[in-house]
Amino acid sequence: MGSIVRSSKFRHIFGTANKREESFENLRISVSAWDTNFVTANPKYISVNWNAGGGGAFCIVPQTLVGKLRGEFPLFSAHSGAVLDTAFSPFDDDVVASAAEDHQVMIWRVPKDLEEREENVTEPVAVLGGHGRKVGHVVWNPVAEGVLAVSSSDNTVKIWDVSSGQVRQTLGGFKDAILSIAWNYDGSLIAATCRDKKLRIFDARTGSLLQEGSSHTGVKGSRVVWLGNQPRLVTTGFSRSSDREVYLWDADKLEKPIVTMFIDKSSGMLMPFYDGNSNVLYVAGKGDGNIRYYEYADDQLYFLSEYASSDPQRGLGVMPRRGVDIRKCEVMRFYKVSGNSLVEPISFRVPRKSESFQADIFPPAAAGKPAMSADEYFAGKTAEPVVVSMEQVFNNGPLIVGSGAPIAGGAAFAPAVSSAPTPAPAPVQAAPAASTPAPVEASAPAPAPAAQQRSPGTPSNEAVNNNSAEIEALRKENARLKQELETAQKQQSESETSSRATLQQLQQAEQKVRESQQNIQKLQQDLEEAANNNKNNNEIDEELEAKLKAAVGDAEALRSELQRVTGQAEEYKSKLSQAESDSLKQKESTAALQKELELAIAAANSLTAAAEKAVECIS
Repeated sequence: MGSIVRSSKFRHIFGTANKREESFENLRISVSAWDTNFVTANPKYISVNWNAGGGGAFCIVPQTLVGKLRGEFPLFSAHSGAVLDTAFSPFDDDVVASAAEDHQVMIWRVPKDLEEREENVTEPVAVLGGHGRKVGHVVWNPVAEGVLAVSSSDNTVKIWDVSSGQVRQTLGGFKDAILSIAWNYDGSLIAATCRDKKLRIFDARTGSLLQEGSSHTGVKGSRVVWLGNQPRLVTTGFSRSSDREVYLWDADKLEKPIVTMFIDKSSGMLMPFYDGNSNVLYVAGKGDGNIRYYEYADDQLYFLSEYASSDPQRGLGVMPRRGVDIRKCEVMRFYKVSGNSLVEPISFRVPRKSESFQADIFPPAAAGKPAMSADEYFAGKTAEPVVVSMEQVFNNGPLIVGSGAPIAGGAAFAPAVSSAPTPAPAPVQAAPAASTPAPVEASAPAPAPAAQQRSPGTPSNEAVNNNSAEIEALRKENARLKQELETAQKQQSESETSSRATLQQLQQAEQKVRESQQNIQKLQQDLEEAANNNKNNNEIDEELEAKLKAAVGDAEALRSELQRVTGQAEEYKSKLSQAESDSLKQKESTAALQKELELAIAAANSLTAAAEKAVECIS
């Protein structure tokens, strides 16, 4: 399929990573082994699972706060176990759900003073319990307001009415851990993959199992995603021999997949993401830096291209279509978790020369407005998502949704947007601009930090404090770099020691080869001499014949030993070559760490001098 050349508007999509200064740094991203994306996004924020010392927490960072995050940025911390998944409401950008190992789901509203806040957010607006084991996934319904699907390690999926705090349906029948869940286009069905190697489709309102089929046969994880408004699904997983696979399914019959694709032999999970507006499937691998993308058409997946990076990804978050930069023909934006401290945006664009709105690649997309209430949904009403013209986003910038009103009564879930059939409001802008404006909340914008508002002149106490905080952060960074440098030097020393040991073993093997060759030559000479002495005799002494046979046996044994030792010598040579290569790489890594340490020390010295000068000015 990948070799077919066909006409497509999206054939030349290309991905570009943001510069370091335009990424989110200084994060403490969770190191949990649970299969999660670690990050989720909307036009206002990104949410990151946090590596908290005790209990569970996650961090919400405004999209405007790129660069290094300040050290004491407030966290959302009320869970008693590690946070495993978060999901923003599709109808209110300030509402987020979190799932954790403490068997609970919590609903939060982002405070308006998040950027200036010093203390953590510790009071969720709703707590949803009732699960017997840890909760692994939370997914909002795409059409009904306040309907949330939650999967747990108790082998159930519960459908919650968040506004009333009640479980309205429980999906069962799973024989092992649930690996992923996904809503279909109109929110009436849920697909789920399970460790029992089955793919299942449920009616979310009645709880009935509609379809079940055998999926990937490997023991590792599997994921599922619906292909927009088509009755088709894609699953990713592993074969019995650990090949990474992609299956395309007909949702009406799961006897066998329509398409089976072999990807490669890597061990990392495959993460599928589908853009229903462009019919493009993105497949990213955990542990590598590749993102492959395919166009779905005529029940086939046609390979388009591949984004490649040398930095491996641990997880990916996706910006909703209403938040992409349409003026730059951006059709998809990922947020890549790289390492334990960096989230890097990656923009996928269609190359177009025209600066006008490109209607052919930007059809109407989800408007962030519910099509029905939770009561209407559970009463059996069905509707497709409310959409908005992307030309509105082209003209006004990213579409931010939500009333910003508090959730009444603690456990109640306030309406995200008005139910009147009017278009979703465009974000308020300070002034028109040629490029895509930054998203602005409908309410008054948050004040800029004092350090940015102050004109140049004598530094204030806040400036000194900020410098002191930066110096302390740099000192910690210096300590970390020194530790990494010491570790690299230790590894280099161990590698050199291993190389010397391997060289010694090689020399010993070569000595054995030489001794064996000498023994064989001696035996051959003895045999030739014995043969010459007895060639004229018709009868050979029995004792001499026995000696000759023994000599021949010894020669054969020595030949076998020679072959074995020669093979061992070749093996030692290969090990020595690998050890020398590893040693060279280690030396290069050590040099890079040394350079980074020197730059950090220079920056710390510069900030120290600036802080001392600021103190002198104040004094």
